[in-house]
Amino acid sequence: MARCRLDPDREYKAAIIRELRIMSSGHSNLIRLREVTLWRDDVWMAMDLQRCSVFAVLCQRGIPEEHTIHIACETLKADFGLATRTTKRNRDRLGTSKWMAPEVIREQYYNEKIDMWSLGITVIEMMDRVPPHYLVKDEMELFSTILSEPSPTFTYSYPTMYMRGLVAWLLDEHPSTRPSSKDVLSVSFVDF
Repeated sequence: MARCRLDPDREYKAAIIRELRIMSSGHSNLIRLREVTLWRDDVWMAMDLQRCSVFAVLCQRGIPEEHTIHIACETLKADFGLATRTTKRNRDRLGTSKWMAPEVIREQYYNEKIDMWSLGITVIEMMDRVPPHYLVKDEMELFSTILSEPSPTFTYSYPTMYMRGLVAWLLDEHPSTRPSSKDVLSVSFVDF
């Protein structure tokens, strides 16, 4: 069971409804949404129970590189979290701070390439057990760090040169040269 506060903002409500539609789509890579209930200012969601959470695995040890690659590929075929229309120009600062691409933080117009940045951060998190800038709690300090420092890389794990290159590609500071999901999926993972 999960709970989400229902903000009165119309755009926010529309985003929640889009998310619920995606979650209820029955896609094989998504946890199945069973039921949704509104109660006061909250949306309650009943989903399939998972035997183990990814968070529990990360707390014990990082995910091995070959499994990280598999999870990343399956993620590229499914949902990235907060859904938005790609048919309109987006510039809202939406999402979880540590996973935001620089163009989102700057509130510039962005496209689906922001998902590739978030995936790069997630890959680091899977192997390192924590996302980059994990200890930075102040949002403004975090945004300043993301915008002023080079793109993040691994800190606590020992990935191959291949994985370091993949993450550097995903975390390209310039969206125009950052890969698309098709670009990443087209790279051969035969060695894994």
